[in-house]
Amino acid sequence: MADPAPPILAALADALIPGGPGFPSASARGTDRDVAALIASLPRGQRAELARLLRAIDSPFVNLLLGGTLRGFSARDPAGRADYLRGMSVSRLALKRRGFQAIKRLVTWSYFSSVANGTNPLWPVIHYAPRGPVPAGEAAGPPLAVVRPDRDAEVEADICVVGSGAGGSVVADRASAAGYRVVVLEAGEFLSPREFPSTEREGFDRLYVGRGLVSTGDAAIAVLSGAGVGGGTSINWMTCLPPRAEARAEWNAVAGVGGPGDAEFDRSLAEAGRRLSVSTAESHGSAANDVLRRGAVALGYLEGADWQTVPRNAVGCGARCGFCGFGCAYDARRSTVGTYLTTAVGRGVRIYPSTRADRVEIAGGRVRGVRATYRAPSASFALTVRTPTVVLAAGALQTPPLLLGSDVRHPGVGHGLRLDPTTALAAEFPTPVRTWEGPPQTFAVRRFQTLDPGAHGPWIESSPAHPGLSALAVPWAGWSDYLRLMRRLEFVATPIVLVRDAGEGRVSADKDGRPRIDYRLTSRDRANLVRGVEETARLMIAAGATRLLSLHTPAVEVGGEGRTLGPSDLDRFVADVRSKGIRENSVALFSAHPMGSARAGPDPRTSTADPSGRVHGVAGLWIADGSLLPSAPGANPMMSILAWAGIVADRLVADLAGRTPSQAG
Repeated sequence: MADPAPPILAALADALIPGGPGFPSASARGTDRDVAALIASLPRGQRAELARLLRAIDSPFVNLLLGGTLRGFSARDPAGRADYLRGMSVSRLALKRRGFQAIKRLVTWSYFSSVANGTNPLWPVIHYAPRGPVPAGEAAGPPLAVVRPDRDAEVEADICVVGSGAGGSVVADRASAAGYRVVVLEAGEFLSPREFPSTEREGFDRLYVGRGLVSTGDAAIAVLSGAGVGGGTSINWMTCLPPRAEARAEWNAVAGVGGPGDAEFDRSLAEAGRRLSVSTAESHGSAANDVLRRGAVALGYLEGADWQTVPRNAVGCGARCGFCGFGCAYDARRSTVGTYLTTAVGRGVRIYPSTRADRVEIAGGRVRGVRATYRAPSASFALTVRTPTVVLAAGALQTPPLLLGSDVRHPGVGHGLRLDPTTALAAEFPTPVRTWEGPPQTFAVRRFQTLDPGAHGPWIESSPAHPGLSALAVPWAGWSDYLRLMRRLEFVATPIVLVRDAGEGRVSADKDGRPRIDYRLTSRDRANLVRGVEETARLMIAAGATRLLSLHTPAVEVGGEGRTLGPSDLDRFVADVRSKGIRENSVALFSAHPMGSARAGPDPRTSTADPSGRVHGVAGLWIADGSLLPSAPGANPMMSILAWAGIVADRLVADLAGRTPSQAG
């Protein structure tokens, strides 16, 4: 049984979700206890901040100071509590909006994603069901062989790769092909296809950094990143797009790598496509994808010039489920696990899952090894890797803290973070859409990217929305209104708007070595997000939507009477969205593309590594993940990371050439 939660949490949870016929209150479902456990898993600074927030909300004196009433939250009646939360949600004080959103997201996420006795009271209402069991004999080849220590250990290697996602897997494969002894450390766990979660909640708990609860320091942008063997390639939406020419031109200007016509980059990109079996053969339509396609066709947009079918790294998918974001139980995804890593393990590469690199050992300006900790369910063991060469591929959120914790602190470390900031639009249709069914993302509208020079304009993709993530994003203005929206979820499409950010942020480390993300949208990026919402609304109305809902608090909403929306509805919606704009913690914002936080470049004052991936000032230390990208690629970044990592791997092998593998370094 979960530990007791502070009484104020139960009061807040029940004010957000008091329940009603068919729906127990939040506290009756144990949501307050679950939220307390979620808070306990957060970084120390966030835990302390939430503790202060809870005390302030229930303090009569703080409420007198900020609201003019000597009554804490718990002393109010149910109607007064709901009014209190509504006031927080629209406050001019950013701190109040931030506090409201933090509590609202945790409570609604817990209530609608948690499972009791195998189900959730909302799911039958919206005709949602978790993934069923995979039929016997349907999945999975032999599992990947990994190493799980049962005691403290010290091992030797020519190369230690930290991270097993799109970057680390390529390096392990190329270096082992050249004959080097390679050890791969992965902080996340290893799951075989049959072990992949069948529910959204377990998927986030086990396969995402920070259980999917990571956000920017101001809590304005939720940042999703993969955790586990294969990294993001095991749980992303399988969108395989190359970087835009505009981004490649920037990379060439900054780092001399990847420019349009760069034959080395083109070869690496093509090789990644072959290894992952990228094609449109498995880009089947689903109701959610078809809605976006239908709107584009109705508006006369041209295939190729304005929109495209998205290539995917799938073979034998058959559109059987829609749980791609929680790992492919059918083993149809061609992630780096079944490709690069399987080949590498066949050559003797040792992969240590559930093993976090704590520190890169550096002496005399060169790498000497890595100290790590393997965490089993009931024990932990120290692992030391003695090696002269370390390749950091832990991802844009984890690589900078590891550098800083290893005393690599020149000014470029952590700077240059890009997020592809994202919001969404909810569009209701007269027939079920059920975004959680079928391939998550097979259609994209690219027409508007070039409206802002450098392709910083918005692009639009279809997206899945399982109940927990939907609950987190749907605006709350009171329980009855919120439940009304959630009850219609099976009829709602949720296309997303992404922006190739012109601005940038920073990743640093907190006192426990966990990532801290500082990021503020520029006015240019805000304007591009607004334009993207406008154009998405136009597409949805053209597709036959009967209701539009923005993710603002309170929402901009038109329609809902069952009639198809028209030009006057669009005008009203656009005017209101423009008026509200994009303001921190006033609209739901996401990112699944953190990158650029240890970018490549020639100058250590503005970059972390040289254009080949060598970390400035430390012999034997390299980077080969998305943090290396000098700017956002203007497309989902997996293919860009694979291509750049291929170049780093080739240059690493060339750098070690002339020495026998056991003498490398």
